Amino acid sequence: MVLEVNGWKLLYHPVFGDHYAELRARARELKASLPPADFAKHPDVKPVAAIRRAILEVIPQDPNRPDLWLSADLAAFRRVTFRRVKGYGLPDRYRLYYVFSSKARTVIILYLNDSASLRKDDAKTDPYKIFAQLVRSGSIGKDFAENLAQWNKARGE
Repeated sequence: MVLEVNGWKLLYHPVFGDHYAELRARARELKASLPPADFAKHPDVKPVAAIRRAILEVIPQDPNRPDLWLSADLAAFRRVTFRRVKGYGLPDRYRLYYVFSSKARTVIILYLNDSASLRKDDAKTDPYKIFAQLVRSGSIGKDFAENLAQWNKARGE
């Protein structure tokens, strides 16, 4: 399934899609087992709502807004149109990475760190370092076209 919001197609790269599916499954389990007030406050539920908001509201407004540009840590990736969301309800030190093509009007959500890889300068588990390693290793493509090819391959196309 391909989502379309504000004229942008939204695709989930396999690295992100698998992780997001796990988070959503955990939220569904909690919803079935907790009273509504406890569910709404649960620390495993809040990130899912923030990720959904980032994907459906924040990014499709303008994927190239300056507040979504990468910091100096990954400035070399800027020319490839890699971007990241921080804030907007995401837990502190979480980052949601994506790549986009204005020509194709398509955004591919690539990677979201987790509690084991919180943002901390110079830490081996810093999400910027992990993201850069995923790109270097080929797990995430170096540009939009490579990531689109990975998305197509994951779908069996």
